[in-house]
Amino acid sequence: MIEKLLTWFNGHIPNKRMKSVILHSLFWSVWLFRSFYDVYVPWGFSGGLLYISIVLITQVPLVYFHLYFLIPRLFNKRFLVFYLLSASTCVILYSYINYNLLVHLPANWVPENMQAFISRLTPNYDILEGVIVIILTYALKYTLIAFITQNELLKLQKEKVELELNALKSQVNPHFLFNTLNNLYSLTLKNSEKSSEVVLKLSDIMRYVLYQSNEFQVPLQKELDFINNYVELQKIRYNENYKINLAVTGTVNGQMVAPLLLIDFIENAFKHGLDRRFNDGKVDINIKLTTSDFAFTVINSKGHSDDGRVNKTNGIGLINIKRRLELMYPGNYKLDIRDDAEYFEVNLKLQLQ
Repeated sequence: MIEKLLTWFNGHIPNKRMKSVILHSLFWSVWLFRSFYDVYVPWGFSGGLLYISIVLITQVPLVYFHLYFLIPRLFNKRFLVFYLLSASTCVILYSYINYNLLVHLPANWVPENMQAFISRLTPNYDILEGVIVIILTYALKYTLIAFITQNELLKLQKEKVELELNALKSQVNPHFLFNTLNNLYSLTLKNSEKSSEVVLKLSDIMRYVLYQSNEFQVPLQKELDFINNYVELQKIRYNENYKINLAVTGTVNGQMVAPLLLIDFIENAFKHGLDRRFNDGKVDINIKLTTSDFAFTVINSKGHSDDGRVNKTNGIGLINIKRRLELMYPGNYKLDIRDDAEYFEVNLKLQLQ
């Protein structure tokens, strides 16, 4: 609530000096109204107005001398003994001036009940009020400063995260599009009768990558459609000797997810699990949905080059996705990667919003 009010306040009143004037005026209006309310019933409107006028004359110098001289020059520099002596002197002086102003008011200005009150006063009668007002104004000022500073830091942190995410996406998008275009080239050479289907699916994929990936989050159904189109393209590309499976269980019901979050895992699975130098291999993708959770598993067989060495699954894609998970789902995801002699497996669980 306070954050929304500050955001509205900063948006509508950009001038720093005007903000300060408004905030200080608001404080004194509330503070003086409290004093006026206390004395209005016994002393009436004129008595209450007279009293808060004297309070304003004496408390304003006390408060601002304390905030803008004693605090920065003594308290903040750790001259605590001098600060306490100076602040105590100011409070006593405030009470003394306040007392003298009240007792020297013209008799015809002062209501009868107020005169009775003044006759019982001593010079130190308002010391407690002076202590309260300097403590209160100090607390308000530095609490507000701390809150504004924290709010600004959070905004800067959010902007930094957004810039970093955009940088990561700028790496993901060209990487993915170039790979897909290469796939299209090989598909059109080998399966000319399926070229139209390939172009249609590729069109859907590129539309999603170019437009939807700019969003912070997208509907989960769109991300699933994108994954399905990609897998279908791979099924067309690879022959029947390869086992390719995509299974989605659960119901999509308005959940949102970060775009292009899984494609690097899936691309790596096809790249390293179904390399053209093999006669067989598999990619098994399973997605399980609940109302608030998303479980993703991809398992791919590991390819072997002609000299028997195992291809390693690494590169910019996996680094990027781990960083994106940290930025977008901090504390709300679990990533487990298993790498053995025959298979490479990725298990990812997310708490959806």
